[in-house]
Amino acid sequence: MMKTNKVLILIFFGILAILSQETIAQRDTLCVANFSFEESATIGKPSVIQFKNLSTGNPSQYIWDFGDGSTSNASNPFHYFPEAGTFSVSLSISNDYTQDEIVKEVIIEVPLEISFTFKLDSNYHIPNTFHFSSEIEGTYDYLLWDFGERTITNVEDTTHSYSKQDTDYQVCLTAKYYFNDTSIIQKISCQGLTTSEYYNIGGQVYFGDSLMNNPYTTGDTGVAYLYRMNKNELIPIDTNYFVDFGYYWFAAKLKSYYIIKTEFTKNSKHADNFAPTYVGNTTQWDEAEIINLAQDKFREDLHMVEKKESKSGKAVISGSIYDILDIQNTESRPMVYLYNTQNELLDYHPADQYGDYYFDDVSNGHYLVNSDITGIKARSQMVFIDGKGRSHLKSESLEQKHSIFPNPAENYSIIEYYCSKEAKEVNMLIYNSNGNILSEESIQLNSGLNYIHVNLENISKGLVFVKIVDEQSQVFKLVHY
Repeated sequence: MMKTNKVLILIFFGILAILSQETIAQRDTLCVANFSFEESATIGKPSVIQFKNLSTGNPSQYIWDFGDGSTSNASNPFHYFPEAGTFSVSLSISNDYTQDEIVKEVIIEVPLEISFTFKLDSNYHIPNTFHFSSEIEGTYDYLLWDFGERTITNVEDTTHSYSKQDTDYQVCLTAKYYFNDTSIIQKISCQGLTTSEYYNIGGQVYFGDSLMNNPYTTGDTGVAYLYRMNKNELIPIDTNYFVDFGYYWFAAKLKSYYIIKTEFTKNSKHADNFAPTYVGNTTQWDEAEIINLAQDKFREDLHMVEKKESKSGKAVISGSIYDILDIQNTESRPMVYLYNTQNELLDYHPADQYGDYYFDDVSNGHYLVNSDITGIKARSQMVFIDGKGRSHLKSESLEQKHSIFPNPAENYSIIEYYCSKEAKEVNMLIYNSNGNILSEESIQLNSGLNYIHVNLENISKGLVFVKIVDEQSQVFKLVHY
């Protein structure tokens, strides 16, 4: 009997031990659900979320409910949400002993705003070439440009050349974001665009009484430069070398305002006698004819400015172009021109590498020195050679006053006259103290400083008066001896 009781006691304590071990096992496998989430770095889309299981208790089963009708049994799934919004995502876990569930809100935001800008490339050799630049905020999977005559996809910035001039087009940029195969966000931005007009321009080059290489060769090659006016700026557009028939030509240029300069190349037969010249027959860009290219123009002819062979003195005129042009270096080696007071070209040379110029064999008298770089304002300088040396007088940067010199004068005098308005044509009168008109001529005033030559060769000696007839009606008293 005693032996039986001992056996029962041992069985009882064995059962207690087993129950205790199961309780410990259940406690160690108690499920506590938890998870984190973030945008999937692998996929790189704000609607694709990577979920990370942070649960404890050694769960053996996972049930994810993404709040959009989709589920998953993976431990660390990623999920494509079908649209933007707030979703209640739940994770249920369990094992043989316990289960747990947690719910978190996942907010899906897919910002997408688009627009674009465009600009005509007015310097490009193909007409009506536009540059388009997108402005996109957010994420997209697909882009489509529709230019009204063709489409292009999946580029943010692009270029398109239109085939028709003066035509209206609707340009649209479409951006799409794909949630899945059936759900997308689509944004469209459209703008109107009108293509520009383009025309051809050309002309013949004359020098002296001859036409360059027409009808026979004159041994010359020309180069023409085209500049477009853009407000207060001159933009170099094209360069064209030409030989045949002395005809320069620029094709398909934007409707706008232009000036044109031509010159003989270095090895041309007449390069040393005819200076670089603008249409309008001048060596200075700000006196050039402004061409309104609103239709094809084929006869923008010009006559090259000829050097007058009249230097026979022994004096020298030298100086620096930095006194004439507002520039910082001499990379362009600008041409420097020497004129007499009757605006006849006496000589021209490019400045040297240091910006210095030099004219020799100069006689006594007054001279104008000028230079030209297209688009750079020049300050013409007057120089007086009196047989004893050289004396600078004034430049165009001086104050806005009028004067006459020399006074008294023998053969000529010079009026220094400032014109505050646009270029214009006025009369110059010379009359005596009795009011009798001795001479009358029409003169051209340019905006800014003007040096006006007053010829006294056929004027009687004594006190005379010189009058510039414009709004100011300026009168100068002059002693002619």
